[in-house]
Amino acid sequence: MAKGEHDFDYASVEVPPGAIFIEADEPLLVYPSVAAAERHLEAEDVTDGVYPAAYGPNGEPYRVRSDGRHVIIEPTGEPERAGELRLLRLQYLEAIGRNPDANSTNNDLVATVWVIERDVWRKHGPYGDRCGTRVPPWGCIGLLLLVAAGFYLAFR
Repeated sequence: MAKGEHDFDYASVEVPPGAIFIEADEPLLVYPSVAAAERHLEAEDVTDGVYPAAYGPNGEPYRVRSDGRHVIIEPTGEPERAGELRLLRLQYLEAIGRNPDANSTNNDLVATVWVIERDVWRKHGPYGDRCGTRVPPWGCIGLLLLVAAGFYLAFR
């Protein structure tokens, strides 16, 4: 496994203890670890205020900041804000058309959101649309060129 690859581990149905829930215009991003979020988020977006709040699974508040080049996410040490995180989870579920039961516990909401996001990440991977793998963009282009050359040679 490559360095940092385990940070994007979405294999577990259980919410990892280090998972982080980040408020955004989506309205919620979910990562299995702070390290995964730091690598995936863009410093420019952080500077622009795209991510106003972040929480651990129990509502532990985190600060999302940038040093201009890197995203830095760290605990604030403030008391848990389970109510704020609950509201974000409810908004997220409503935004994707899954109206949650108003009586759902925070643990139920965490589990529901985790499973939905886990399935999305497992399908698309942490590296976006880069051929659906950990292949860098130049690797995808190279692969496409090889396939095109093969077709050219086979059918000329």
